[in-house]
Amino acid sequence: MSQSGIKPTRRSQEDRIRGTLDAAYEAILSSLDENGYSATTFSSVQANSGLSRGALTYHFSSKKEMIVFACRRLLDAAIRPTQSSGQRRAAASGNIADFLMYHWRHLVNTREGRAFIEILVASRTDLNLDAEIGPMLEEWDTEICRLATINFSAVTGSDEDAALLWSMARTFVRGLIIHARFINDPARLEEMVDRFGQMLADELRLKGVNR
Repeated sequence: MSQSGIKPTRRSQEDRIRGTLDAAYEAILSSLDENGYSATTFSSVQANSGLSRGALTYHFSSKKEMIVFACRRLLDAAIRPTQSSGQRRAAASGNIADFLMYHWRHLVNTREGRAFIEILVASRTDLNLDAEIGPMLEEWDTEICRLATINFSAVTGSDEDAALLWSMARTFVRGLIIHARFINDPARLEEMVDRFGQMLADELRLKGVNR
């Protein structure tokens, strides 16, 4: 019992498991971002998380399982921010360039976004990894396209166009993570995002915003 006379509560088994998985997830992302896919190992994740080797191997039997676990969480998190206050403010501006810039700054050009790129690139040649995450990626993209028809309208009036244009925009900003290796100027990257957003505004609108 503590000096205050209040008996400290013990963490439940579920809380302990959740804490371990959360710590592992954060460490996997940091390792992917800082070290790259090939150097992300049990040892690097253990070093970043402070977890024991036994705790990691209890939940993950292989590196692939760690990466698939992280990928699933990344995909889930990439959909939830559509409800965030920051994204709502960007949408309320009525400027598709502002909305795209929010996407770049808060979803793509982040530790999470860069880790995701590492996974995608690795899955191109790692067929075992691709077999695991490929269906997840397709399901996720279908949901993102569905949400695009709710949040955007194309000047053509076609829902398919709205989904296609937003897919093109996502492809563009994701590709900038690779292009950043060619230039050493973050401001230049943001200039490119803004310019692309201005061009996109000729084709795509945010629904519910008067222009």
